[in-house]
Amino acid sequence: MHNSLNVFNEPLMVCGTSPMTGAYRDGCCNTGVNDRGTHTVCAVVTNEFLQFSKSRGNDLTMDYPPTGFKGLVEGYKWCLCVSRWLEAYQANVAPPIILKATHIKTLEYISLEELQKFEYLPNLNSDWIALNNKIEKNFKFSNYNGVVSFANKVMQIAIDQDHHPELNVHYNFIKVRITDYENGGVSQKCHRFITAVDKIEFI
Repeated sequence: MHNSLNVFNEPLMVCGTSPMTGAYRDGCCNTGVNDRGTHTVCAVVTNEFLQFSKSRGNDLTMDYPPTGFKGLVEGYKWCLCVSRWLEAYQANVAPPIILKATHIKTLEYISLEELQKFEYLPNLNSDWIALNNKIEKNFKFSNYNGVVSFANKVMQIAIDQDHHPELNVHYNFIKVRITDYENGGVSQKCHRFITAVDKIEFI
């Protein structure tokens, strides 16, 4: 297993050690004859995915004292069964992936081109989250007037940059989600957009 490769045919990087992940609990998404689930996908789990996994009978948020397993929370890095990740992918709730820590065997189930659409982007501005080939962020407000004012400013940025986000407006928060459909995923246009959005002054 020490010679394991990732999806780029390079040495497999460590996925996560806090908590310790991997079928062999070595921090890597290694696989072998004793790995019945093929735990090859290094994912950064999201609440959306964790709820999906729970609905499929595998509650990863629960502690399991016999093995020392502590439940996962959003943001943890975890080696997922490739079959579970594919189920989430088909249900549009697949968590982002650390490709250099994802085992090459994963390519027997899905193409690298498709996996790259879910690449984890750790250097996003502030607390934007990469999810399902898009980036998103929730903005909270004390009242609806603030939500409306902020939404109008976001839409003006969209008009100015000719790059249009999805907006989910609620009473005291707004979710902004963006991708670049023309280029098949998150692009520099998206990063320019979220940089401008983060500069909006709240009322």
